[in-house]
Amino acid sequence: MADEPDNLVLVMLREMRGEIRELSDRVGKFEASFEVRMGHVEKQLDDMTKIVRYTLGQSAETQLRQAQQESRIDELFEKLEKLLSDKTPV
Repeated sequence: MADEPDNLVLVMLREMRGEIRELSDRVGKFEASFEVRMGHVEKQLDDMTKIVRYTLGQSAETQLRQAQQESRIDELFEKLEKLLSDKTPV
């Protein structure tokens, strides 16, 4: 009779150990899958960051060029007005 409770406890412990192994295997598979997915997400975020930086840089460069062109156009108009005003009517 003394052996029976020990056997029941051992049986339950073995069942628990088996279930824990199964859970551990499932968690291990999930962890590997999760790492792969997170790697993809991190790469996408890196790519998006590069695109945003490039786009913002292009926007700033475009604004600078536009300001330079506007300044140059203003200078040319001033020269044109000066040339036209210097002429005396014939």
